[in-house]
Amino acid sequence: MENNQKHVEANALAPIPQSERQGWISLALVQAGICVCASSFLEGALLAEAMPLGEAILSGSLGNLLVVIFMTIIGFQGSDLGLASCTLSESSFGKKGARYLVSVVFAINLVGWFGITNEICGDAFTNFMAETFGINIPLIVSNILWGLIMLITAVYGMRAMEKLNAVSIPFLLIVMAVGTYLAIKEYGIDAASEDVERSMSFMSGVSLAFDFYAVGVVTAADVSRFQKNRAETAKSTIWGVLPVAVITLSLGAVLTKISGEYDISMVLIQVGLPFIGILSIILSTWTTNSSNIYSGGLDVVMAFNLPDNRRREVTVVAGIIGTLLGAFGVLDHIESFLSFLAYLVCPVGGAMIADYWIVGKGKPENWHSVEGTNWTGIISWVIGAVCAYLIGYAYSGILIALVAYIVIEKFIPSQSREGNNAKAE
Repeated sequence: MENNQKHVEANALAPIPQSERQGWISLALVQAGICVCASSFLEGALLAEAMPLGEAILSGSLGNLLVVIFMTIIGFQGSDLGLASCTLSESSFGKKGARYLVSVVFAINLVGWFGITNEICGDAFTNFMAETFGINIPLIVSNILWGLIMLITAVYGMRAMEKLNAVSIPFLLIVMAVGTYLAIKEYGIDAASEDVERSMSFMSGVSLAFDFYAVGVVTAADVSRFQKNRAETAKSTIWGVLPVAVITLSLGAVLTKISGEYDISMVLIQVGLPFIGILSIILSTWTTNSSNIYSGGLDVVMAFNLPDNRRREVTVVAGIIGTLLGAFGVLDHIESFLSFLAYLVCPVGGAMIADYWIVGKGKPENWHSVEGTNWTGIISWVIGAVCAYLIGYAYSGILIALVAYIVIEKFIPSQSREGNNAKAE
């Protein structure tokens, strides 16, 4: 980020100096913006349809607590070193592993979800214009229009995302409260206590809640690298993620019970407030999507070994690709694959945590970018991904890869071990 705040943030993977770090409140807003989106309400809806309401909220809240714990741990690494998540993985996976495995998996996931989320926004805007004003805007045009608008914030960088969220988060919290009140007024509250046939275990609900934020957990350093220290990182993550995540999933669960509709924006449209409804859709997808493509741009820079100061241009290209893939329906055919990527993403976090906190004892001076490939990380990642898929809980990949890394590192010593200067090849 250039000293002149009127300029857009340029650098991608270079360490963020202390002089350019930000306060915890501003970045807590960025974290909160990731949680206020349609998928967060959908999380609550899926849980409420599969188990009793109280249990649904409890399992979802526990899943979100795990999200905050792991985000904080990985976030500390980012604030310690001022580095993005893909760069941090150069220790546990080596430079080649970070480039050809970690950054590619991250980039595909983030760019893909940017396109899918933008498609939801474009579809809602097209329907709104047709039903309210009789103006027929082709869906492709609407998708491209909002994709480009959302892309602008990510191109300008973290400070622009902070300003967007400072306006949108308070508005969306008010909208959530109003939407819930209107839904209760319209449909009553009795349905919330109705029994439901269980189709999901409590731990499956915990896993589902975690999976919704899996990529955000492992890429937490993309935001926390702008924090001044660990204390600031903890405060921004805890206060930025946990309250909003629990509120949105709870409201999604309640709304599904009483109205059959998890999306507050749709409830607002149904009760005669279409403008506020469409505005909430746009803002909620905007805040989330800016973070998606911002992090995706960092990963693309690494994957293609591009100049670090080309973050802006790379983010534009990645965003346009994601927008077009979504606009033409390509991503609809691979949405299940993008969901599957949670099993591949989580073990990356496990290897990173093991190398930094267990092997390196949590000391920034012990972290080293490893030349070539760190096979300890690659092997532990494979073990974590396979086991997590077989178990059916993506978050278990973090714990399994973490343990595997600790064991394997005894035979292939990491450069993060104190006093060890050997290069992993």
